[in-house]
Parts: sequence; C-alpha cells; structure tokens
Amino acid sequence: MRRWLMGLLLIGGLGTAVADAAETCEALIEQSNVQLEAMRRHAEAIQDSLQGLNDALQRAEQRNAEQTRQIERLEAELRAQRVRDPGEQERLVRDFFYTLRRQLPVSALYEILPDRLIIASDPVFVFGKGELGAEGQDRLTPLVDTLAALVARLPAEFAWRLRVEGHSDSRPLRSNPKFESNWDLSAARSVSMLRFLVSRGLPEDRLSAVGLADTQLRDPGDSKAAHRRNRRIEIHLIYLPTPSD
Repeated sequence: MRRWLMGLLLIGGLGTAVADAAETCEALIEQSNVQLEAMRRHAEAIQDSLQGLNDALQRAEQRNAEQTRQIERLEAELRAQRVRDPGEQERLVRDFFYTLRRQLPVSALYEILPDRLIIASDPVFVFGKGELGAEGQDRLTPLVDTLAALVARLPAEFAWRLRVEGHSDSRPLRSNPKFESNWDLSAARSVSMLRFLVSRGLPEDRLSAVGLADTQLRDPGDSKAAHRRNRRIEIHLIYLPTPSD
C-alpha cells in the first residue's frame, strides 16, 4: 500500500511538472509571437521609411534635372544674345581661325588668316576644270579633317555658316569647252570644294558656296605669281541674323 501511495504521489508530481512545462512553453511561444509581430511591424515601418526616402530622392532628382535644363536653356539664350553683337561675332571668328592655325602645320597649300582660310587652287584642282583632283583631295584631307573636328565644336544654337568662295585670276578664259567665263569656273570650284567638305563630315546644311570670279583679287599685279595668288578658295565663318533680330 505504501508503495502504491508513493507511486501515485510520484505520478501526480510528474503531471504537475509536465503541466507547468507546457504552460511555460506556451508562454514562451506567445512571447516569441509578440516579438515577431513587433519585428514585422518595425520592418514594415523601415520599408515605408525607405520608400518615402526613395520617393523624395526621385522628386529631388527630377527637380535637379529640370533646374539643369532651365540653366542650360538660359545659358544658350545668353550665348545667342551675345553672338548677335558684331564685336562678339568678330571675336568668335578670330578664335576659330586662331585655333585652326594652331592645330595645323605651316603649308604652301593653305594660309590661315584671322578671318578666313585660303586654299590655293592650283595644287588641288585639275587645270582649267572645276573638279578637285584625286591628288588634290589627298592633300586636302588633313586640313579638312581638322576643320571638321573644329566645326563640330561650334554651338548648334548659333546661326553660323561656312561660306565657300571660289576666286579666279583676272585673265579671261580662252578655248574652255566647259566654262564660258571665270564666273562659271569659280562657281564650279566652290561647289566641288563644298561637296568634298561634306564627304569628310562637315554638315551640309551649314555650308554655302559662291563663285566670285575676279571681283576680289588678292594681288592686282599681272605676273604669274599674282595670278597664282588670285586663283584660290576661301572659307569664311559667318553668323547669320536670327529670326528675333
């Protein structure tokens, strides 16, 4: 009997211990669930905060981009207003040809003045014809490629243009089956030069060609050297009036 009573007491104690352990586990599980829920809410709060910061950053970037566009637009308008000034135009032209002269070696083929580029006709054009010869094109390529690189840096918003002028000497043409006068020959040569410039990458819509015959002689003399100096192509950088002028 005593052993039986002791067994009952032992079993009762074990039951109580198991019940206490189960209650403790439930309490721990509940506490863990509460902590997990708190962590979930904290993570959501962090996510919401990050999203808010990201939205604010995007709005700031949009404002900065718009402000940058406005600044660029104002700067372009300011440059356009400045370039309408004849004095500013002269400065830009001088800077252009000064830079071109610095980037090219001295050559008998061309002469770079403060306001224009002069190319001798005899070394590059077929005698008595309006086309550039193959050898002439080879000679011109380094010059024209340097010119094209410099032209590419000119502001697109400016109404600039390169004018290609053909000039002849003062002697009338004789027995030329293709050209009736120096006007025709000088015009043909200016157009041929323009086409070559376009083939080397210069923008066609920024070029113009004109033949001036012997109306602007460099040398009024009658020697062979004078006639040779007068047979030439000139390239001018000019600024056209804008619609608001």
